[in-house]
Amino acid sequence: MALLIVLLATFVGLLAPLGMASTDFVIYSDPPTALLPGQSFQYDLTPQGIPYGPASLSMNHDCDLVLRFHNQKTWATNTTGLGTDCYLTVDSNGEAAVKHDMNYPLWSSGKKSVQGSYAFLLQWNGGLGIYGPAIWSSSNPPSLHDAGNEHPNVTTDYVFYSYSILPIGKILEYKNYKLVLRDDCNLVLEDTATNEIRWQTGTSSPLHDCFVTLDAQGELFVKHNRRDVLWRSGARSTPFLYIVALRYDGTLGVYGPQIWTTKPFW
Repeated sequence: MALLIVLLATFVGLLAPLGMASTDFVIYSDPPTALLPGQSFQYDLTPQGIPYGPASLSMNHDCDLVLRFHNQKTWATNTTGLGTDCYLTVDSNGEAAVKHDMNYPLWSSGKKSVQGSYAFLLQWNGGLGIYGPAIWSSSNPPSLHDAGNEHPNVTTDYVFYSYSILPIGKILEYKNYKLVLRDDCNLVLEDTATNEIRWQTGTSSPLHDCFVTLDAQGELFVKHNRRDVLWRSGARSTPFLYIVALRYDGTLGVYGPQIWTTKPFW
């Protein structure tokens, strides 16, 4: 199912399809996206030998938002029959809501934070999480160029979390966008449709032992020689759990801390 952008104008409803893959698992508050009636998030890395999933989140036509993990129902908003044409959004204070008739809430996550940009996602552990506000983003301009998806039914991981340590190779992938840590320790955001480098750290090391990591305060690093810093994002916030997301517009963003979840990591 295609994920659609929500244009938050007074008299404009749910418009402008982005043509996203059926394996999307994140919506954003800015620019706002939504999970629309009959659409689902899917997250399953088990076909790639990684024991994450299968998980799904479905915005049913009966207005119930239902979470499943290993094909078992694990959580729901219990809003069946309370409205029509319901959809899921997350707002600029980090509160998620199931709404109907364009703007009337049937359910909300009930947790608000400071004004900013937030991400709502289906997590690797089969739970839901809200992260934000965004504390850092890559400097390249956003793009809505859509080159399609060569494998539209295959989950590609375009989010990683605090405490992750990722070695040389592909770090994240969303459709034609890839974040790659090259052998020379340069972290590069590529558009594979155009062979364009959209953003890079410009780092290098002859040691070829570098890695990417995100710490508990949301700072993104390229390191080598076990701990030496080659590059850092330079933005930090309250210690907890953060994510890096390769967004649909070809930019990177760090969101956090986590402000709401249905299933804590620990």
